[in-house]
Amino acid sequence: MLAEWSNRVAAEYTSATYAAQALHRAIQVGLPDELHRTALRIVGDELDHARLSHDCLTALGGADEPIPLELNALALPSPEGPLAALVDNVVRNFCLGETFAVPLFDAMRRTATHPAVQPALTRILRDEAVHRAFGWSALDALLQVDEAGVRERIIHQLPGWLEGFRKAYATMPDINTLTADELAMGLIPLSTYAEVHDQTVAQDIRVRFAERGINLQGTA
Repeated sequence: MLAEWSNRVAAEYTSATYAAQALHRAIQVGLPDELHRTALRIVGDELDHARLSHDCLTALGGADEPIPLELNALALPSPEGPLAALVDNVVRNFCLGETFAVPLFDAMRRTATHPAVQPALTRILRDEAVHRAFGWSALDALLQVDEAGVRERIIHQLPGWLEGFRKAYATMPDINTLTADELAMGLIPLSTYAEVHDQTVAQDIRVRFAERGINLQGTA
């Protein structure tokens, strides 16, 4: 239980760095100013989420729990230039990551009744919907910058990114049944991760890419 919240603190800090890098690249590439402002808001949101997650960790008795923050993972490589780096960041971390995050946090919030956890998840869930919308709006703007190049890069990279999320969410054996206390503290069964993954790919992500002329046929 404590390890789960410790991991969430690290994940939120990591998301803040990815949002900051997205802002930097969006300015370099020349995306619309409204996307710059939303990206800036997201940096602040993710830092707030990290603090809220740490507050939950502390309230659950994990004040001394180490935070598994991988410093090397905080910088996204950009050997192919700012446009390619921004496409990778937007699609992997926002169009995919944040689109998965919305139903996952919703599932966590539905069973969370702990007085420290429930309001934190409520705030995070509200913000994640904004972050998801940013991803798809940024992708639309990127397609206007270089439709052929952006589309080609996504088609090439997308299967690997989707497989990474599938392995993270849908392939772990659900061995242990969570207790009522664990559910109240915002944990969800691994089976729920798998269900959310499959439903989100089929009913949300696949549809959104198809609307943009990107076919996920043959991908998980």
